[in-house]
Amino acid sequence: MIPYKYAEEKTVALTFAVLLNDEITTKILQRNFVESRDEAIHLSQFFWRMIERSVENNIQLPCEGSAEYWTEKLYNSIGGYLEKAGYAAEWNEEIDKA
Repeated sequence: MIPYKYAEEKTVALTFAVLLNDEITTKILQRNFVESRDEAIHLSQFFWRMIERSVENNIQLPCEGSAEYWTEKLYNSIGGYLEKAGYAAEWNEEIDKA
């Protein structure tokens, strides 16, 4: 299970998944875990697409706080989860590409 420190993190991540038309990530986030290496890679790539999108000024989040604030929280939650779930290499590979 993805260990969100704040409930808003999941809400923000789902908001970005919808903005990015990313059905695979939406399913992963709703399920709250990845089922395969491919999903781990996809979730890692989603995180960086979310970062790119978050710099836009017109992002309306369903909670208080800036997109930067929430993406920093999600970096820890998603990255920590993937590392503990055995997908550290996949997460780190996408970090290197970013």
